Amino acid sequence: MKDLGVSDLVDQVDESKLNDFGNNMDSNMRVQTDYARDSFDDQWVDLFEFTLPYLDKIVRNPKRFITTEEEIIKIESAKKIGVETIKHLSKHTNFIQDVDEDTGDVIPSKLLNVLKEETFNTYENRFIYTLIAYMEQFIRLKKDSTNKDPRLKDNKKIDYTSTTMVGEEKVSVNISLNTTLDTSLNKDPNYDERVRKIENDIKALKYSEVYIALDKEGVAFVTNPIKKTNVILKNVNFQYAMKLWDYINQHMADKDKTEKEKKDYQDKGQLKQLIDETFLLEYLTVNSINNKRSNKDIEEAKEKTLSRMLDKIIDMNPELTKKQLQEKLGDQFEKAKETRMASKKDIEKIFRKYIDKYFEKISKVSF
Repeated sequence: MKDLGVSDLVDQVDESKLNDFGNNMDSNMRVQTDYARDSFDDQWVDLFEFTLPYLDKIVRNPKRFITTEEEIIKIESAKKIGVETIKHLSKHTNFIQDVDEDTGDVIPSKLLNVLKEETFNTYENRFIYTLIAYMEQFIRLKKDSTNKDPRLKDNKKIDYTSTTMVGEEKVSVNISLNTTLDTSLNKDPNYDERVRKIENDIKALKYSEVYIALDKEGVAFVTNPIKKTNVILKNVNFQYAMKLWDYINQHMADKDKTEKEKKDYQDKGQLKQLIDETFLLEYLTVNSINNKRSNKDIEEAKEKTLSRMLDKIIDMNPELTKKQLQEKLGDQFEKAKETRMASKKDIEKIFRKYIDKYFEKISKVSF
């Protein structure tokens, strides 16, 4: 019976019965789904790890700025006289107290005192200072909102009932199908370790000279929009820092969420149609059990099978010769050839001999 396929099951049933089966069918299918998927975002970890080396280069070689502060002080308080002081005095003779006529020495009453100081308080350094603080804040929020064990749940249930009449025969079926999936969405096993390393690298940035100086000075954070200075625009290290700044500002408020969907409905579409067809297949299979067919039914089935086989052979090779056909059918064709012309009737008889044996075996089989 291994050669008997689904199409053979259909061919063995009278077409009127198939029509009865479909026309009289009354089926219902209830579908229930329960889906839940935890979101888990670790993209930020990759970005932080990638950018930290560039931030390290910035704080190791910070930009410095020289500030100049000028004040007028009494000559007794002056400790150092520079070029700027002499130039200022030459332009402000009112600060000259006396002039020694013999030596020509000038005795001023007051002098310009110039104080020069090197500072890290530049816009670019304050940008990095603010970015480091935002990185720490971002990590704290992520640790509070990240699902510790993200999971996927996907459960489905189908309840299908159907009845139909084939002549006077009543056919019914009940199908209940359940699928259950509840699994862990395995995150990176090194995720926690990577986050700890990022936190340690950020702490290392905070021990840098520039960060300590700015923190001690209590400088104000920079705010959006960031000024596109030449350094920020052209320095590669600052370009990557800017990308991280944009990402943090766009995703600071993001939280891991759970996507959920529950459905409970009567399906009337393609899914139900597929199950209806499965019902038909089940009926045809069961109907073949101990199916006592009449000689007429068998003869009709033989004719259908014989006709299909001949059509296939002719369609495949209309020029097929008797000799070629003989090679395919074996010695039985040679015996038929000796008695009559190998017309289509001759070929049919050869096929019929094999088909008779085939259906004889089918008739004797009990499932």
